[in-house]
Amino acid sequence: MFTQAVFRYFKEINTYNVPLAIIIGIAAGPLYALLIFSSFGVFTGMLAFDYFKKHQYFMYENLGFSKTFLLSRVFLLNIMIAVICGIILLLF
Repeated sequence: MFTQAVFRYFKEINTYNVPLAIIIGIAAGPLYALLIFSSFGVFTGMLAFDYFKKHQYFMYENLGFSKTFLLSRVFLLNIMIAVICGIILLLF
């Protein structure tokens, strides 16, 4: 169930996650970037979102989405993206 609100949360979290993964990718390699993107970066993005935009959680709660629900959807979507990119990376 990916609605527009969940996709917006996905973009907000990955606003902080993707630059972290790129920096790690430059320093350690693309495999580590995918691992950071799909695991640690999600929680880093959540912490940054909590710090900078905590008031927006009221909007998601009013729409019926809990913080756990939103974070689990972002985590699963990032894992799927990382697996697809990892397969492409290993093939080429």
